[in-house]
Formats: sequence, C-alpha cells, structure tokens
Amino acid sequence: MTQTKIAFALAGLGGFNAHGAGFLQAARDNNVIPDLVTATSGQIVVLEAYLRGETDLKKGLVDPAIEGNPLAQIKIAMFGYDGVFKPALPEAISRLFMPPYFGLGLDFLADRLLPAQIYKPSRTAQTIAGIKETFNSSRVGVVFNAYDPASGIGKLYGNDAARERMETTSSVPVLPDQKSADPRVGKQGSEEDVIHEIDEHAIEAALWLSLYGFAGMPGGLIDGAYHRSCILSELHNFEDIFVCRPLANGWRDNELPQNYFDVQDWNTEMWFSVSYKAEVDAMKRINRLVNRDAFRPEAGMKEVRLWEVEPDTPAGYFNYFIERESVFDAARTQGSEKFREAAARTASADTTQPG
Repeated sequence: MTQTKIAFALAGLGGFNAHGAGFLQAARDNNVIPDLVTATSGQIVVLEAYLRGETDLKKGLVDPAIEGNPLAQIKIAMFGYDGVFKPALPEAISRLFMPPYFGLGLDFLADRLLPAQIYKPSRTAQTIAGIKETFNSSRVGVVFNAYDPASGIGKLYGNDAARERMETTSSVPVLPDQKSADPRVGKQGSEEDVIHEIDEHAIEAALWLSLYGFAGMPGGLIDGAYHRSCILSELHNFEDIFVCRPLANGWRDNELPQNYFDVQDWNTEMWFSVSYKAEVDAMKRINRLVNRDAFRPEAGMKEVRLWEVEPDTPAGYFNYFIERESVFDAARTQGSEKFREAAARTASADTTQPG
C-alpha cells in the first residue's frame, strides 16, 4: 500500500471534548480535509458532528454560562448530563431489595451500598443510529475502539473508507489461533488487528463509561479509551498525523499536586497518557531509524510527520464533566498553528525535490 497523506487521531476524555472540537474547527478554518480520523470515547460524538457538516462545532457542546459556575460540576454529579447520562437511582433502589437480603463481608455491603453503576446512558436510539449512518456513509475514513475488560482485548471498528486506507485491516474477525485469508492481517491474525463493521452496538459500547457499571455492557464491551486513549500506531502509513489529545505532556514545577484533588487529577492524567506515550514513542523511534537509513530502500519506509496538539496545563479535577469555551478556543488556535507549520514544511520539501 502506498503512503496516505493526512490522518487525525482524537483522544477522548470526559469534559474535554471541546479540545477535539476546537481542533476540528481549525481544520475547517484552514480547509484541511483528513483522509482518515481515529477517535476514542466522547470524541466519537464530536467527530460525527464534524463529518455531518456542522459548521460551528462549539455550538451545542459548550455552554459559556456554566464555565465559571462552581456549582455546575455538583449539579451534573447529582442530576446527570442532559442527553448523555442520568443517575441510575431506580437500579440502586432495586439492588438494595434484591435477594439475598443478608450477607457477610465488606464486599456484600459495598455491592449494595457502593455499586459500580452510578449512572446510565441517556443517548437515544435515534442519536446512536445517526452516528452510525454518518460514519458508514463518510468518504473520510473513521476508526474508533471498544474494550473487553474480561479478556483485556481491544476491538477496532471502522467504515469502508478506513479499510481502504489502513494497512492492517480486515472486515472478517480472525482469532489468534487461526490463519488469516487476508494478507493485510498477516500470517498470524489477531482480534486486535481487525477493523469490524460499525453498527449501533459498537457505538453504544464505545461510549459506555465505567460509571455505567459492568453488568450491562453492550456485547461485553466498554469505552475503548480505558484501554487505548488514542489510536495511533495503526496510522504508520500516513505522511502527516495530527494527534489531538486534551492532556498536557507534563505538570509545571510550580503546579505539581498539592492536595487530594490534585492527586486524583494526576492519577487520571497518567492513566490516560501511558498508552499514548508508548505508541507515540514507538513511532518516533521508527522515524529515527528511517532517518538513519536503517531500512532497505525496497522496504518503502518513510518518516511519519507527527504534529501534537495538546494543552500546556493539567486538566483539573473539577473539569472532567464541564465543556469549556477556553479549551475550545485554545485548541482551535493551536490547531491552526500546526496546520500552517505543516503546510510550510510541505512547501519547503517540495521546493527541494529534484526535477
């Protein structure tokens, strides 16, 4: 397969979907159309709005009136997020009166009084079906993920455009102990190498938060961001990859954790960063080998240009549910800077080519 030009990788994180929305707005501002976009968690919804042709991605996502409201986070925690999730109060009550009525040990009490399920999803079937239709009809490749916590195996979903543009793809599931009939999967296929068809259950699973509990997971799957926060390593055959992740690369010295809430924010940021750092470091290592001529020319290995769009400050423990206008605007500005820088580098490379 020849090298494909532009890919976006959007990393989802609750309360920071505005980061991806601002970046995609910058892409629209600069007339940059990707060949393929990967997305995790809530960025799936943002990507659907972008592909559907929504011109103002801030509208409907960011409510400026609540950005400075200190009670907004408490309100969402108590009453839910309209159109996304709501408290699982009936389920909690029924669980209290479910037999057996008596048990020994802290596990029994915790299961009844502190259950894993706190909320339940409230997106309508019509909304889910609309996302599926937009993705499957898009000429831009779309890939997102889900995760099986029982087996520890991730699962990728994508449209036909994605299967055409990614090297390691197949629409037919291949188990680890089976030989693959598709040469793109390799001699020893793996479930994690397969690009599955997008249906409603796939989207429901990819948006299933841990706070919804683990009893009713669609098909036994949960939000793939818990497994891989950013889908990056499969994009090695693209020339330019713009990675949009809402977490800072590190903490400033004068902003290191000082209290309990800072530590919880730090834990969350490290959790969502570890898989990304592994993937991006592997890609950068291959780039270094390419630049050292470590590969045979006939292998066709080329440098992949990585453009990372990320904030320079920590997320903040009390910002994980509130979409903020400042996050959108900062990502829009930084995204435009990266697009202009990439265009200048491409133009410079073109002028140095022989002939």
